[in-house]
Amino acid sequence: MFSLNEQKAIELGENGERALREQNEYDALQYVDYLRELGEELLEADLEADLRRVVISLRNIGNKAIQKKIEGIASMVLNDLKSLSETALSKDFSNAMWSFSKAVQEIGKGAVQFQMLEPAKTALDTLKMIGLGAVEKKMEVVTLWTTLAIGEMAYLANRQQLEDLSKAAVDAREEIIEASELSGFKTRDEIEIYPQLIAQTVSQYSELQDLQPAGYEAKPNEEFTEEEFFEDEGDIGEQESQTEGAKKEE
Repeated sequence: MFSLNEQKAIELGENGERALREQNEYDALQYVDYLRELGEELLEADLEADLRRVVISLRNIGNKAIQKKIEGIASMVLNDLKSLSETALSKDFSNAMWSFSKAVQEIGKGAVQFQMLEPAKTALDTLKMIGLGAVEKKMEVVTLWTTLAIGEMAYLANRQQLEDLSKAAVDAREEIIEASELSGFKTRDEIEIYPQLIAQTVSQYSELQDLQPAGYEAKPNEEFTEEEFFEDEGDIGEQESQTEGAKKEE
């Protein structure tokens, strides 16, 4: 069962996605604002589990904005995720921080693939902030996952011949690794082997192929085309919304 706050976040997210499908950018922006405000309230109340549902809803709207190539809304979602994650980091919400990292990673990779530079840069800046903060707070999973995410962005940007973005991602990842080693946290070897371990693990399970890191398979899931990925992503999002709606009614 979902809490009342989670139900509210789900409904706002569904409405935001629906507005984008209907090309109603004004309403979509309103729902993003409502989600940010809800996230701020949950942070103030220290409700980390409920906050993660807000992150998921923002992620879904951000992905839909990328699918529809609406840069303004994608950038707004990323800015709100960055703002909320800064507060979550200060509260040591490690579970929520992993959700933030994964949400920004997903939107950012889509932005890179379709050469939407403004949201891609915002995503990279946010991941760098999350990564450095995770090192400072000694959040192991968040540190490892965020460096993996930035590595994926560097790889995908290079494939898209976005040289400046690729270099910025490489530099951001290196800065996090150096900060980690200087603080006596995770070593370079531990950080660099992590994507390989993930790739080896998920390759053994067909149902986990969506987690395959970019750059570690001949054709990882992240090297999507518009037809192969975003249409499916939209369908999946709608199916999840319907499933979640059914759960709320039970």
